[in-house]
Amino acid sequence: MNASVAALPREDEVQSKIRKVRQFGRIARVVCATIFGFGLVSTVGMLLVIVLGPFPGTNIKIGLGPDFYTVSKALLTTLQFKVTMFLALGVVSGVWLSAAYQLYLVFGNLAAGAIYTPENVRRVRYVGLLMLLLAALGIVIPAAFVVAIGFIDASVPADLDVLFPSMSQLIGNFVSAGLILLASWIMDVGLYEKDHADELKREADLVI
Repeated sequence: MNASVAALPREDEVQSKIRKVRQFGRIARVVCATIFGFGLVSTVGMLLVIVLGPFPGTNIKIGLGPDFYTVSKALLTTLQFKVTMFLALGVVSGVWLSAAYQLYLVFGNLAAGAIYTPENVRRVRYVGLLMLLLAALGIVIPAAFVVAIGFIDASVPADLDVLFPSMSQLIGNFVSAGLILLASWIMDVGLYEKDHADELKREADLVI
């Protein structure tokens, strides 16, 4: 009797926390959907600018690193540079949108009350892998721009300090990806332990 009465407050506390998680999931899902929609529209718009541009002006400043890199109009008109920018933007935006979509699905599950599930573990792992890919692209894409600029017009200076991310930023990107992957691994271990405990409880109930 006392054990049953003592269990009720704990059950109420758990249900209260689940309601808070579901509410957070609904809000976060809307935020992710907004980010995804805005990112998709922005990406399409920038890709059209690359294909149809350059537009009137002597040069254009684009953010390839922590600062802005000035690209001349003459360089922007070359097919090689257009292709390089199109592929770079398409790949980076695709990875970002994929990560936002995975988070949207995770928060959708939380909003539905599916909190500790193999699907959530898998999707959080996907986010970590996508962030790891973005960190690697932070090196690969600037290098591709350096090669493209040198191939098209060797007289154009390539400012490596501007094109490439700083060492602290680069390390931060890899650390962030590693932390997300670590979180997915911890979730996976916790889920395994939960399933194992549930199985032991079912077997004990059958014995009784």
